Amino acid sequence: MLPPAALAKKAADYPATYAGGSLPLDHHKVRAAFGNNEVIFMQGGRRISVPIKSITEISCGTEVRHRLGASVLDVVPLMHLGESQEHYIGVAWTGINGNAAHAQVLLKLSRGEYRDFLAALERATGMKAVNTNQVPTVVHYEI
Repeated sequence: MLPPAALAKKAADYPATYAGGSLPLDHHKVRAAFGNNEVIFMQGGRRISVPIKSITEISCGTEVRHRLGASVLDVVPLMHLGESQEHYIGVAWTGINGNAAHAQVLLKLSRGEYRDFLAALERATGMKAVNTNQVPTVVHYEI
């Protein structure tokens, strides 16, 4: 049986894929964890810490993609076996030490990790994430 400290550490570690942003990371696997009033992004030997109070925005959303052979997989009604859903969380923050520059990260997570990491981010920051799938789109027509 693991000691309570190890259980807490394991529960706060979220595997993801770095999908973009302004961090000096490769588009590969990354881990996100919560520390003492901070979110930590780790990849290989890199460790980037973002103070919770610096976070200005959280966004979340999904993207549905059709798999190869989707027409064959979709023969079962209402199952949508030919589709895969990818889950993304974006975090934006202001620069550290009074720097006015903004930074952001976009992470792709598994369905379970997405739900847990998003809930942890919202609890830690006191912010509600903006669901990018439900943001109304405004179209301007010029006549």
